[in-house]
Amino acid sequence: MTYQEKNVAVSLISGVIVFAFYAYFTRQMYQAGVFEGPGAGAQIGKSILWLIFGGIIVHIIAQIVFSIVHAIITKEAKPSSVVDERDRLIELRALRVAYYIIGAGFVGAMIALALEQTYFLTFNIMIFSFFAASVVEGLVQLFLYRRGF
Repeated sequence: MTYQEKNVAVSLISGVIVFAFYAYFTRQMYQAGVFEGPGAGAQIGKSILWLIFGGIIVHIIAQIVFSIVHAIITKEAKPSSVVDERDRLIELRALRVAYYIIGAGFVGAMIALALEQTYFLTFNIMIFSFFAASVVEGLVQLFLYRRGF
């Protein structure tokens, strides 16, 4: 695996971990009735902000740990940070797929609102579409790196 492939794999793993924690704690809060009543919107916003903040922190820590472990294993002090045209094309192709998924999630959330579903469901449809887009983007990148683009 190249350094870019390993980097994508670390991003995938950290994203799945963050979303798993979000899903677990959000489910606990939902069962406790936190997302009902007049303060439900603020609570939904807080949980999503914690997801964003936690995701950034976990991603940074995972990348730092990955870089340290990679340097120790390969005995390469500084991996090549050269990004060629192939890397850019792979990233753009994967981003295009991710944008389609995010767009579909947004449309799904708007349909949920039109059908008078709760704001909790609507926001979680959008959050899940962001998560799914992130995972699919990483998988597409790994596939394209493995296939040889």
